[in-house]
Amino acid sequence: MASALSSDAAPHFPIERQYVAIEKDDLLKKIAGLEEEVGQLRQAVVSHAVIDQAIGVVISHGSLLPDQGWAILRAVSQNTNTKVRLIAEQIVQWPYSGRLPENIQQALDAALARRADTGRTKTPTRSAEI
Repeated sequence: MASALSSDAAPHFPIERQYVAIEKDDLLKKIAGLEEEVGQLRQAVVSHAVIDQAIGVVISHGSLLPDQGWAILRAVSQNTNTKVRLIAEQIVQWPYSGRLPENIQQALDAALARRADTGRTKTPTRSAEI
């Protein structure tokens, strides 16, 4: 009878181990996915901070409002076919280095000139206040 019990019990262990192995694989995959997501979120936070700093530089340089600074940054990115984050990194370094890459400088100057031509300035006009 002892042999009957042991033969009945033996098949259950491999199946239970198989379930544990599957659950462990699923958990490891889930952990890896979450670690990747955390890494991406950390990078996004850093990128966002650099972009905010670049908007500040553009606002200061062009005497603009924050929304206008973002629009200028976006326009420079589109006109140079460069990611906003990379443009932002260059603009943030500009006050320290004293120079921008030529293509970024030209695109920034052009975007600021377009903004000035449309009359969008930091100081609201009398009609906009009413």
